Amino acid sequence: KRFARDVPTRWNSTYKLLLSTFEYKDLLCGFFGQVVQSSSLYLYANQWNICTTICEILKVFSDATDQLSGVYYPTYHLVVTHLCNVACIFCEHLTSNELPLIECIISMKTKWEKYFLNILDIFLCAIILDSRIKLDGLGELLTLYYDSLDPITDACPSSSMIISSVRHSLTEIYIEYNEKYGSQVATQTQHTTSSIITSRLTKVQNLIRDRTKRPRGSSSSNLELEKYLTTNFDFNATDDDDTFDILRWWAQKKQVYPILSLMTKEILACPVSTVAVEQAFSMGGNTLDERRSTIRPENLEAQCLLNDWSRAASRTQDQDETNDDEDTEGTSGTTTGGGTSECD
Repeated sequence: KRFARDVPTRWNSTYKLLLSTFEYKDLLCGFFGQVVQSSSLYLYANQWNICTTICEILKVFSDATDQLSGVYYPTYHLVVTHLCNVACIFCEHLTSNELPLIECIISMKTKWEKYFLNILDIFLCAIILDSRIKLDGLGELLTLYYDSLDPITDACPSSSMIISSVRHSLTEIYIEYNEKYGSQVATQTQHTTSSIITSRLTKVQNLIRDRTKRPRGSSSSNLELEKYLTTNFDFNATDDDDTFDILRWWAQKKQVYPILSLMTKEILACPVSTVAVEQAFSMGGNTLDERRSTIRPENLEAQCLLNDWSRAASRTQDQDETNDDEDTEGTSGTTTGGGTSECD
């Protein structure tokens, strides 16, 4: 059996190593106890329990890294839910009876709060644009997040203040989009409907209809946003994170929320993680080695582009080019906001 190798600077390699050894726990204990015959290397039951707990914690990080590194679906609106999952796993295992494990979790939690105690407004805006959550759901998630982290009271931001701030930021973004695209969207909507029914209307009817289709002034610039925030939408019981297509939902609501749907598409188009970008650039290092050191720069660039395009066509850009962790860098061992290599 070839177990996964542990790389000191990549926490996900530790997770893969632990995951691959549990099936052979009895065999490994027998090997270290009888063949190696070293008491310092013997694996006791309580050590396996600690390994199991560490594996459970690292699985939450691994799931978050894998999902937030995706390239074929939006990821911005998923950040807050994964932050809550990490905070909950910290809170769950801080009550352990194993002192070394508690020290490890406290160290991880301290590093986590350094980067994610204050969540960026853009992530909060993105999850509000998830019609299943919006402002009410965000408030519940923030309460769960900070209650699970339980940081110092003075350093912990207020959920109500965060909600007020992010709503203000979202309104400012929407007003900017409305000023930029409002007249264009109104003209397109008017042209689409008029081409069908103009011949059947009198001049008076056309005049009244044209007045109702004119762009609104600044006083009503955020009515579309307010309508979205106050409307309760119906969803099927199967609309969970794995099946709900947020882009399809907004495409279906384009006629009702033309400006908001355009704003949502552009916000959700931003990638959370740089893993996919780093993976594309790592192709150059995998191509240019000591055996092919004389390739011209333009040929190297063309080969990297063709490789990336072919993987895009087959939808394999989110997969490692090689299964050897030591030969592949920047593919799945990085998480958002500064890395988690100190989890080791």
